[in-house]
Amino acid sequence: MSLLLFSCGYAQDVQVTPLNLPQGSNVGEVTGNISNGVKIPMKWAESSSVALVPGTRFEQFDGNQVFYRINMPAASTINIKMKPEDGKKINLYALRQSLTGTQQVPPNVTSAISSEASYPIYANMGGGRRVQNKDKGYREVEFDSVNRGYSILIGVSGAEGETDGAFTLRIEIKPR
Repeated sequence: MSLLLFSCGYAQDVQVTPLNLPQGSNVGEVTGNISNGVKIPMKWAESSSVALVPGTRFEQFDGNQVFYRINMPAASTINIKMKPEDGKKINLYALRQSLTGTQQVPPNVTSAISSEASYPIYANMGGGRRVQNKDKGYREVEFDSVNRGYSILIGVSGAEGETDGAFTLRIEIKPR
């Protein structure tokens, strides 16, 4: 299944592609490539009013970034899964924002209702050593809604300076 795509532009060369699930389906997929994105400073992401990732993990999101937006209905769960192609270092994050008013786009995000990031878990040790958990091969985030709908901004980002890499994004929305 594929998602219906429409694109619109935002300031600073950041493009956000609106997504809708196919008619009559609660699942959709779209393919993309971070080569179509831009590098974005991540300072906004460690703000306490966004709380996406700490500054010590900016390296996981310092490559090109592409963005998608989808509406999440009230009383639902949205599961967003991204699978990088060819073992590329590509990670995923999402911001839950209001359906009304200003829907900020990085790097101009000053707050989010909530945020989630998915990247390989690791610890940098002394002497340049890194200890890392086994990589599942995909990135995944999930949000629940109760009484109101939300706008979900999805960011797909290269890690460690990666600027090119294909991926498949899968979105499922289920009623609660």
